Amino acid sequence: MSYGDMFLKVDGTRSGGIKGEANDQIHRDEIDVVGWSWGMRSASAMSGAGTSAKTTVESLHVTKEVDAASTALMSVMRNNELLKKVVLSVRKSGGLPIDYLVVTLEQARITSYDVTTLSDANDILAERITFSFQKILVEYSAQDDRGIKKGSSSFTAEVN
Repeated sequence: MSYGDMFLKVDGTRSGGIKGEANDQIHRDEIDVVGWSWGMRSASAMSGAGTSAKTTVESLHVTKEVDAASTALMSVMRNNELLKKVVLSVRKSGGLPIDYLVVTLEQARITSYDVTTLSDANDILAERITFSFQKILVEYSAQDDRGIKKGSSSFTAEVN
């Protein structure tokens, strides 16, 4: 199942905008993404009313092919560079090119960098990069059957 097009924009405090190889009209020179994951966890138990537990906001994990951005991202990690903003944009295939899910990280750092092969994609050389952050904003835009935007919602969290 195809989830559409995914792009990553990384803006470092020292390195500036890191250029990828995306040829997309809207996301030109951003980083093409082949997969990602993010989530939250809570240790709360379901026993009893009023029980509260702190929710843990997890890091963002991105998988991308090795490309023009690779060595710049390696340098960002090696130098522990603060990233002003990291933006992951997801767009459905077909219809109008509307980003229906946008995840924005502020005050981020690369905390893990691994090179691997994607065995389900003809052994393509890929990178798995983990970003920790101080703030996350998730924006969702609903679309109708023709791909036209018809409403939106958002979630934000600050990580302590």
